[in-house]
Amino acid sequence: MTYEILDHESDIGIMVYGTTYEELFSNAVYAMADLILDVGKLKEKRKMHEIIRGNTPEDIMVNLLSRVLFYVDTYYTLYFRATCKYEDSTLDVYLYGSEIPEEVEYRNVIKAVTYSEIAVKPEDGFARVIFDL
Repeated sequence: MTYEILDHESDIGIMVYGTTYEELFSNAVYAMADLILDVGKLKEKRKMHEIIRGNTPEDIMVNLLSRVLFYVDTYYTLYFRATCKYEDSTLDVYLYGSEIPEEVEYRNVIKAVTYSEIAVKPEDGFARVIFDL
């Protein structure tokens, strides 16, 4: 399992596992998408290239997941797989996903990605992210 769900007061969080920044960012995209709906019911039909920047890995995590959430809210498209390269405070990422079918049941409606308790620590094998519901 690449992630687990964390209970967090009125919000929800994820703990993702990996030993590189790339694994942590990719696993976080999948985990957030799976919190939103059952990604096992979707097929990859869309591909998007993004360049995500930030001063810290935590900034990049928030910016990346916020961008994925933007596509959910604006274009009803959920990106649930990512391949990426992290270097010099920049993440070069390809996102893969699908339009969200009208008949789908949402598991959670995520309003925002937060900095609360955020951690991106490949040296310790994990990243933690909390979301506003």
